[in-house]
Amino acid sequence: MNGKYPFLTKFILPVIIIVLAFLLNKTVGLILVAAYVLYGIYAFMPRYYSIRGKVRYAKDDINGAISWFKRAYKSGRAGLKTKVSYAYLSLKVGNVDIAEKILKEMVKLKLNADDEIIVKSNYALVLWKRNKLDEAISMLQDLCKKYRNSTVYSSLGYFYILNGDLDKALEFNLKAHDYNGTDNIITDNLGQTYYLMGEYEKSAEVYKKLMERSPSFPEPYYFYGSALYKMGKKDEAVEMIKKALEHKFSNLSTITKKMVEEKLKSIEDE
Repeated sequence: MNGKYPFLTKFILPVIIIVLAFLLNKTVGLILVAAYVLYGIYAFMPRYYSIRGKVRYAKDDINGAISWFKRAYKSGRAGLKTKVSYAYLSLKVGNVDIAEKILKEMVKLKLNADDEIIVKSNYALVLWKRNKLDEAISMLQDLCKKYRNSTVYSSLGYFYILNGDLDKALEFNLKAHDYNGTDNIITDNLGQTYYLMGEYEKSAEVYKKLMERSPSFPEPYYFYGSALYKMGKKDEAVEMIKKALEHKFSNLSTITKKMVEEKLKSIEDE
């Protein structure tokens, strides 16, 4: 009953009980009001922590966001999406153990479609970081059979690139791009695939359109610059690769800051 009628059990019934208590004994009624208010505060705290975490993340304070999401998780009453947010941000800063612990608990649960996509797509990132790429690919392939989703397409598309089968990666990333050509990660995957296949002009064409959306991660700028360099456009390449360094790198970045700096130096030193 509680799951089907939460408003009834969490609000209507308590109010009825409190009113009846007041009719019988004012003191008992006041005690029940105080208890109900305290319970409400107690129940709301995980949500409050989660809201604070979202605010910190929106302000680009990832460590602050993690701190608030951690408090929500430690309360033992956090919702699924809050737990996943804590796991994802932990993974982003390199705390794979924390992310794995949280997501491993949830991946075994019976989940609805949206929650299954969120949990398993994030757990696949953990498997990747644990050097279990084949398991990560298998998990996302299973999701792809059941759901069409940009998050799944973007992660699986990149994992195919990592796996080294560029023909398969191209076929899949073209399909993903047809599904959602406005997703920046999906578009980046396609651009990377063309670049790694030596199709520099096609790669540059993909990235030129992506630049109109000002992606917030370094990979597009790096690979676009690399494609431009291969096309003999050194000055444009340098400018683009420098832009890659203006963006934040994380444990989930597919390139490192050192890689970008070394690439830039090698081009400038020519």
